[in-house]
Amino acid sequence: MEYSNEVLEATPERATKFLTGMGAVAAIRTMMAAAGMTDDDILEGRTLLLDVLAAPRKSSAAPDTADARAQRAATTELDQWDEPNFARYGAALRRRFPDVHAYVFKDLSPSTGTAAVQGVATFLTRLDALESRAESDRAGTKQSDKKAVSFLATRGLDKTERKRLQGLVGVALGPTSPLPEQAELPETARRREALSKLRGWFDEWSTTARAVVKKRGYLIRLGLANRKAPQRKTPATPTEPAEPVDDTDATDLE
Repeated sequence: MEYSNEVLEATPERATKFLTGMGAVAAIRTMMAAAGMTDDDILEGRTLLLDVLAAPRKSSAAPDTADARAQRAATTELDQWDEPNFARYGAALRRRFPDVHAYVFKDLSPSTGTAAVQGVATFLTRLDALESRAESDRAGTKQSDKKAVSFLATRGLDKTERKRLQGLVGVALGPTSPLPEQAELPETARRREALSKLRGWFDEWSTTARAVVKKRGYLIRLGLANRKAPQRKTPATPTEPAEPVDDTDATDLE
């Protein structure tokens, strides 16, 4: 019989409660013996339970890929790069090449996370445009644009650094590969087999117990029933005090 992973993983706890409950209450053991459960059956359940407990659990590590980790790292590095470098390169351009500063930093400011990736990408694209003269509306600033780019190179933003940053942008924007299909590990298959055997034993004898054990307290002890939640008593509606009867004779008032 096929069981879901949730059912199988819940079985060790249920089997443990079933075995200990039956061992602790002689009356339950007597009823189960009358239904055909021998000591060998109990030892079988115990052996199956211990086998499950010895089987290694499947690793709970979150699935990941190398390029997904690289993407997160690139985003983090760009996030840390934009604020201090936008500040120093912006200050330098504002003083020496104010028109270039107005173009490069228009609507551009440090950001966080994915917005930082977009900001650095915009910054680099605008520098490339200045260097290649891709912006037609800056026809009269060719010399100052090239001087500004060359000046930034003396401050550390040379072609090598821009290429490195552009590489980080490319990694941060992806794509990344999907998770590869993972074959079931031998230890995982072994644990599932052990759980299935234990579940088969538990199903047989818990079904028997439900048929022969009628006392609810015993079934609760075996883990086959739950305690009823205590019902809240509805507070009694207070009755209005009766009005006192005035039995004074009218003649007494005259």
